[in-house]
Amino acid sequence: MPDIEVELIKDNFSKPIVKIVKGKKIETIRLNPPENFCNVLANSFKIKSFQVNQYDDSQNLVLLKIEANLSNIEDFHLPFSSNEQIEKIDENFPTSSISYVATIPSYIKIFEFYFFDLNKNRFQKFSKELKIRDESVSTQTDINPNKNEHEKIKVLIFIFFATIFLIAAIFKKSFFYLLIASIFGGYSFYLTTPLKTVCIKENSKIRLLPTKNSTIFQIIDFNLKTKRLNHVNGYTKIELSDGKIGWVKDEDLCKD
Repeated sequence: MPDIEVELIKDNFSKPIVKIVKGKKIETIRLNPPENFCNVLANSFKIKSFQVNQYDDSQNLVLLKIEANLSNIEDFHLPFSSNEQIEKIDENFPTSSISYVATIPSYIKIFEFYFFDLNKNRFQKFSKELKIRDESVSTQTDINPNKNEHEKIKVLIFIFFATIFLIAAIFKKSFFYLLIASIFGGYSFYLTTPLKTVCIKENSKIRLLPTKNSTIFQIIDFNLKTKRLNHVNGYTKIELSDGKIGWVKDEDLCKD
């Protein structure tokens, strides 16, 4: 460490007192990080939230919220990722947190990286098996089995009530029961109707990733109907006429 020179000033009329703090030699060793080292050294390191979605045929979208203590968390980087961005940094010494988003190759099935634990004085591994939901279909119902089954149950329930009220309307000749049956029937039809296209408003910004600070690569200069591919955190994934894939805020979608 270098020498440090300090000037102590009592008032504007006194001569400054100069003190020199002698530097010290510190013995160090070279760290040999593993291949997937994320560049972070920390007293503690936690993944607060982890989300992965299909981005396109060859990539998946990863969203992380990470919290670390006495760290350089702002240097977080995954060597196997692309289009990575740190969306938000919250610093409340000694704890800091970031929101991180990136795309990773779809062939990666085990998501893992290393950080250096300052307390244990060794590299620690974070590892998680990826379970990707295929959300590239252009329907309202998700092809994720659990959610899809839930949607089917909802449809059957509404059809059941629509049938009950329709029978009651026929036997009792009640317009009110017929109206209720129409509402239940109409909603069940709504749930099963595929949403194949969306309308994008004029002057909407098309982003590379579904995040606020993501790169804007195109601005639509007229209302545009296009394919809806996915939906994540208030953003809709769309395909443009030239085949490019991007994300648009839900608020920038028009009804027709």
